[in-house]
Amino acid sequence: MPTPLPDAIADAVDPAPVAQATAAAGYPVEASLVRDNEALSEILVEPGAAAPIPMLSAPDLEAYVDGLVPLAIARGGLAGAVVVVVRDGQVLLAKGYGYADVEKRKPMDAARTLVRPGSISKLFVWTAAMQLVEQGKLDLDADVNRYLDFKIRDYAGQPATMRQLMTHTAGFEESAKHLFAADESRLLPLDRYLKQVQPERVYAPGKVPAYSNYGAALAAYILQRISKQPFDDYIEANVLVPLRMRQSSFRQPLPKGLAGDMAKSYSSAGGAPIPFELVNPAPAGSLSATGLDMARFMIAQLDEGGAGAVRILQPHSLQTLHATASRPIPGLDAMALGFFRRDTRGPVVIGHGGATEAFQSNLVLLPAHGLGLFVSADGPGSAGRALHRDLIKGVIQRYFPVRAAQQPTLPTARLHAEQLVGRYENSRASSSNFLAIARLLGSAKIEVNDDDTLSVSAFRTPDGRPKRWREVEPYVWREVGGDSLLAAKLDGNQVIAVSSDDVPAAMWLQPVPGWRSPGWMLPLLCLALAVQALAVLLWPVAALVRRHTQRRLLLSERDRRLRLLSFLGPIGNLVLALLWLWIITRIDASVRMLDGALDPWVRVAQLLGLASVATAVVAVLNARAVWRSSPQRLRRVCAIAVAAACVAMVWYVFALRTMSWSLVY
Repeated sequence: MPTPLPDAIADAVDPAPVAQATAAAGYPVEASLVRDNEALSEILVEPGAAAPIPMLSAPDLEAYVDGLVPLAIARGGLAGAVVVVVRDGQVLLAKGYGYADVEKRKPMDAARTLVRPGSISKLFVWTAAMQLVEQGKLDLDADVNRYLDFKIRDYAGQPATMRQLMTHTAGFEESAKHLFAADESRLLPLDRYLKQVQPERVYAPGKVPAYSNYGAALAAYILQRISKQPFDDYIEANVLVPLRMRQSSFRQPLPKGLAGDMAKSYSSAGGAPIPFELVNPAPAGSLSATGLDMARFMIAQLDEGGAGAVRILQPHSLQTLHATASRPIPGLDAMALGFFRRDTRGPVVIGHGGATEAFQSNLVLLPAHGLGLFVSADGPGSAGRALHRDLIKGVIQRYFPVRAAQQPTLPTARLHAEQLVGRYENSRASSSNFLAIARLLGSAKIEVNDDDTLSVSAFRTPDGRPKRWREVEPYVWREVGGDSLLAAKLDGNQVIAVSSDDVPAAMWLQPVPGWRSPGWMLPLLCLALAVQALAVLLWPVAALVRRHTQRRLLLSERDRRLRLLSFLGPIGNLVLALLWLWIITRIDASVRMLDGALDPWVRVAQLLGLASVATAVVAVLNARAVWRSSPQRLRRVCAIAVAAACVAMVWYVFALRTMSWSLVY
């Protein structure tokens, strides 16, 4: 899963109370300030500002970071964090906070402790791809099947290319099966993983951004095929070793020489560590690295592809890698070749986020300023994301502030806002399997406020309130009280997509088709389940009433069987709904459940879904029989209501793709 580039931050935290809170929480502040450098920037004064901008020096940076990170650790229940900053080819700050092992009170050490940067691993894949482009062995615009020993399915006759893999526009739906392995015995070789879980291509290539771990793993396999080396061997020989990243590895499990320095993985505050996380599409997220090793990688990206005398890419290749490759929505940020690129406000920032169950990380580069920053937090996801969001944005705003131009609200604000009103879903989603349920439960809603501003339920402030946006350019909105942008892409008068620079350009929100809008599907589903639950509850009540009043149902043998079956059917439907809810809840609790552990339950749910068809038929036949034989209006209404609810359940079984018999999801 990617994490967005930083989006919002509070003012700098006073370090005095932070130190007190940190000491009280028992967290050490281990730190090796690698290079206590003199000021690396001149004093800049923002036009019209009352005070000069602080110098970016090692002491000032350390004081600022010390004022933010320990408090975030104590407040969010994080075990520890690593922060690394480089500038102009030198390490300006490399510091560990908190613990790598809480039980043993082992401090986090930026020079020695390994963390899991997650999807930042992909930047190594894209760097390696450009190496092969330099050698003339890889064509970014060729059909990827040219390099494979199996076939990636076309989309309407259109192949996928490496450039599309790098910009996440190859058209793949989300692929979740085997994303993480439950244990070492469940780890799959890269080729077997790719062949076994190939997702459907649901978008025209080059048209819709949809972030894809599968696409990145596929790119790495292409590199493996071209180089005739396993990916781990290639990346070590051509990136890690040349950059002296001696304490970094993509290998799983870690080599014995590195395993002892791996930080324990904590997914909850105060909880026991979880096992070392095993990634099946390994090149997309399996990197383990120290903060200082990540510094070496950032320096190489900033210093024309080199680190000292070593060069892993030629300058022109690096420029191609970092330059704008696609801009899905005009007015918003772009995608470079694998790097997320923020270039619509403030200094140009490129980078990538990464997340596992335990680690939340972000790497950003400011090429024009020679600056790179890497942060990785170990602990609860929300706290880790808040830490790297606040820290990175805070550093950029502190040392490279840009005053946004004042723009009036356009007179078209309400007219254009009303065009956007409706339900939207993330382009990064599954559509051919049962994970399509997540689209129903996770849609976003756009509304117009009384003051002609927009609210999008998916985009919220750090305290959880929906952001409000006012139109400052045609179909471009600026956050009220902030600097984030929101924009829409239209085809004529039809809205195709909406997004914000709060999220990477590797995905967007797109309108939900009316036939499966959660606006009516969720209420109808709740109503159908309520009707069936009420029918099940009232059945024994009615039986007791008849027994008390000594009134018998005068039914034929056939009608009695229909009535009994029409009672059992809603019970099965209720069990079906509860089972799918349990499956989704288990997946939400741990992505490791996607490693096949839930497959037997998925099969049971699919069988219950098949049975719901028979249930609906029986319910309709029973309603027909009751309508013909019973003079009681209430009995007729109840039978028809149950039949309608059962038919609705069949609609959901198929509309939510729960009957896709394949266990690839």
